[in-house]
Amino acid sequence: MAESKLKRVTENENQDFTVEPPNKKRKERSDLLKKFKCKYFYIDKSLLIKEFLQNGSKIVCITRPSGYGKTTNLIMLRYFFEMNYENIKENEFQNLQNKKYFENLLISKEKEDDQTYLDKYQGKYPVIYLDFSSDFKIGKTFEATIENFKTFISDLYEKYENINIKNLTKNKKKKWEKFQSGIFSISELKESISFLCLSLNKAFNKKIILLIDNYDSPILNTMSF
Repeated sequence: MAESKLKRVTENENQDFTVEPPNKKRKERSDLLKKFKCKYFYIDKSLLIKEFLQNGSKIVCITRPSGYGKTTNLIMLRYFFEMNYENIKENEFQNLQNKKYFENLLISKEKEDDQTYLDKYQGKYPVIYLDFSSDFKIGKTFEATIENFKTFISDLYEKYENINIKNLTKNKKKKWEKFQSGIFSISELKESISFLCLSLNKAFNKKIILLIDNYDSPILNTMSF
């Protein structure tokens, strides 16, 4: 009898002190987290922008293991520098839509020549962003891979369909249209990215920022076949 009462008391105590599992629903991600493709939080590395500008190197290669934030930082650089390509008026290139993502970051406090970095550099450059992990797929054959690469290039050119290419020569305009259509030879494929850089430079008379993410993914993906 005593054992039965003790058992019931123990059961009641367990019920009284049972803790409900924490609510797994998370708050909606902020616009900045979505823009920079972060899952839960963003560590402000925006001073990397200043470091790149002061470095002056034409080519910078960042080699770190997966998960070290390379993609996040490249996306940050992209949206800081990338200009507006739509409805461009003469000399009005600044992409003000992206400016809001940097107004509360450390880079917003930096100045150069009595101008903030936001006013001087943000949203004023043609940017080419290539992600060989999500945007390009290795095919099961060489021919299939080439076709995938052509689609990759065609989609890339479509992002710049609104720019004015009147400064290009007649032959170069035709080449631009071929890259947009996805119908071009392997020899032309080899120069597709460099031609895009030269064309954007000609169109805007500005330096081009080329960002390449996961450049080794095509090589690593071939190991799965």
